[in-house]
Amino acid sequence: MKLTDAQHQALADRLFQAVREGQGIAPPSRTLNYDFDDAYRVRRKLVDHLIAAGGHPKGHKIGFTSEAMQKMYGMTGPDFGILLDTMFTPECQPVRVSHLSNTRAEPELAFELARPLEGRVTIEDVLAATARIWAAVEVIDSRVGAMAAGATDSLADNAGAGWVILGSRPFAPDEVDVTALTLSMEVDGFTQSAPATDVMGHPAAPLAFLAGKLADLQGLGGHLKAGDIVITGAPVRSVEVKAGSRLHADFGPLGTIDLTFE
Repeated sequence: MKLTDAQHQALADRLFQAVREGQGIAPPSRTLNYDFDDAYRVRRKLVDHLIAAGGHPKGHKIGFTSEAMQKMYGMTGPDFGILLDTMFTPECQPVRVSHLSNTRAEPELAFELARPLEGRVTIEDVLAATARIWAAVEVIDSRVGAMAAGATDSLADNAGAGWVILGSRPFAPDEVDVTALTLSMEVDGFTQSAPATDVMGHPAAPLAFLAGKLADLQGLGGHLKAGDIVITGAPVRSVEVKAGSRLHADFGPLGTIDLTFE
């Protein structure tokens, strides 16, 4: 670590203020020299703020799990954040983004756990621990300058966790071959698609990665518990969404998600 606990708290306070005001800040790494250990502690304090404001932990998000997203943001590996129940919004109503900053959307798969996962696990372990798999759209809310941010900035900012919208047709892992899925998304006339396997070779691989990483952090990043929902990253590039945008995402047998934004 390079920062003091007081500096961790001060940065977490700045990020929480940015969340409340919907106003981004310059990437903190431009003025602060801090490392990943510092970023994990800042994120923990930011999440503590969000919990104190009424949120309850509901799962995790994993980002930058595909080459497309890593190249887009200049990252070299995954990051991850904690999802709260206040971050989930239904498909049947407009997604409010006017109070957020740097909002971008991406299609992903969501894994709902039937039992805890911890330590070094395999893809097979992940699938065996999964109750249901959902289609999902994530709306990123980057408070740290989006594509100008460094890896430590993204981690400190809880990986830009904003909104998660789940589809309406979940399947058990043995009912759908996730390696055969293609995810496509159209936003305001711009369309792109990619195989689900473009996410670390298998959509469940990021979850196996996260189980090991959280064990290394010894509780600092939370735990993977029964009932948790984990989104494992997009195989395609994220796309800007704003009030008035329309989104259509197709997940094959997992169904489609149609969203409007306000």
